[in-house]
Amino acid sequence: MRILVTGVDDDGRSCARFDTTPSFASNGAGYAFADVYATAVSPPPPRPPGNNRFIDLGIAPGLVRWILVDSEPGSTTPTHHTDTVDFEVVLDGSVELTLDDGVHELRAGDCIVMTGVDHAWKTGPQGCRLSVLSLGTPPPGSP
Repeated sequence: MRILVTGVDDDGRSCARFDTTPSFASNGAGYAFADVYATAVSPPPPRPPGNNRFIDLGIAPGLVRWILVDSEPGSTTPTHHTDTVDFEVVLDGSVELTLDDGVHELRAGDCIVMTGVDHAWKTGPQGCRLSVLSLGTPPPGSP
């Protein structure tokens, strides 16, 4: 299992800001927890400016939508950005996430926090199933 959190570098290019294995801490009652990502304000701040096509998911700032996505083998989504923070888990199969810093191969169990940055997808040879929770954010330039 791995956790990949996107962001932008000093030049405004989309990149993996964090790419790590979760560290679980026990609560002493038979459960262990690993922090993945947390927002500091509500709604989250606007995404960084994008350089590619904008896709409007129709989710207002602070609202949430949870979907499951089944993608056929070799399916592609062109480079785009959204006004959302997406919390994604690869449930089955594999997918390549392309950011400006390169291709990140993701497999079942991997978690992605997509912070509205430019990105593209290509599913692996068996296809891919994702669980996606999207949290609406204000567009760039919003107060």
